[in-house]
Amino acid sequence: MDYDLRKSNKESRRKFVRYANRLLKNERCHVQITDLSDRTLNQNSYLHILCRILAMETGVTERYAKDMYFKRLANPDIFIEKITDPLTKQEVEYIKSTKDLTVTDMSRAINNFRMWSEMNGYYLPDADIDFIGNVTPSSEEDKEALLQAELSSGANMYI
Repeated sequence: MDYDLRKSNKESRRKFVRYANRLLKNERCHVQITDLSDRTLNQNSYLHILCRILAMETGVTERYAKDMYFKRLANPDIFIEKITDPLTKQEVEYIKSTKDLTVTDMSRAINNFRMWSEMNGYYLPDADIDFIGNVTPSSEEDKEALLQAELSSGANMYI
């Protein structure tokens, strides 16, 4: 059985309580609960730093790096879901948000991203490196490159 116990999912919480109460009456029952907490703020910050680094290296925006490189190319199995649109009844791709990931899934996604990036010729630093918290454009040339990437982030930046 799988229950989403977030406060926003009231029906799943009610079902869990009913099921748990039934199990409490059974003396021969063993229950194992797994905490699937959402990704941490540190993980999210680290991901954005990695996306910023790759964006600066490739000349795209940070958003493009996250959407295209991190989600679509490095982690399609985690982020891309095919759903049937309720209005058009056509199958479409839905891209999940990182806020929907557990700590474990986010760690796996970041590791996949670092490996994918390295296979494509770009090294992304490990989270343990001290300087990583201060990744900002260091030169005027870097700042200008980021500005140009942001300005040109229209339709040609998304596929």
